[in-house]
Amino acid sequence: MKPKIISILYLLLTIMSCSKNNDNSDDDIQQSIYINYSVTGNQVNNTFNIVTDIFSNPSVIAVANIFPESNSQTLKKAVIVYNDINQSINASLSIPARTGLTEVLDGHTDFDLLFGFSDLELGLEAKSISVEVLQIEHNDIYATSIKGSFQGIAVDKVNINGDEIEETYIVDGEFEYNVYSNN
Repeated sequence: MKPKIISILYLLLTIMSCSKNNDNSDDDIQQSIYINYSVTGNQVNNTFNIVTDIFSNPSVIAVANIFPESNSQTLKKAVIVYNDINQSINASLSIPARTGLTEVLDGHTDFDLLFGFSDLELGLEAKSISVEVLQIEHNDIYATSIKGSFQGIAVDKVNINGDEIEETYIVDGEFEYNVYSNN
C-alpha cells in the first residue's frame, strides 16, 4: 500500500512541477502555502512545517487540484500535496472541496490524509481524522484557495509474517493553500 501511495504522490508532484511558470510575474501573486502538523506515536513524536512561496524554494513543492468525488457530476474533492525534499517529509490531503466538517475514515473511497517520512520509511494514513475546511475557492481543475484544520488518528500499516499490524499515531494540524492574482 505504501509504495502505491508514494508513487501517486510523486506522480502528482512531477506533473505539477513541470508546469511551473518561470516568467518573473511574482509581483502579481499573493501566496500563503503551508501545512503545520504534529505527529505523536512510536517512531515519530514531533511538529512539522512545510512552507513555500513556490517561486524561491525549489526543494518544497505544493499543489492543489480538483477532481470529481466518486462518480458524482457535481461533488468535487480537493487533493493538496505538500513535499519538502530537504526535510524528507510529505503530506497529502484528499478532502471534500466544500466548507464544513468531515470525518475521514480508513478505507474511504474518496478521502484520505497521508503523511510520509522518507528517512524513516514510514507512511501514515487516516484511520479516523476530522477535517474542517474553513474556506475554499476553485475552478474545475485547481484550488486557488483552501484553508482548514484536522485532528485524529493515523496509522502505519505493516505486514509481519502475513499479518497486518497497525501502529497508531495522533495527528493534528492546519493547512492553507492560497495562490491568487492581484490583477
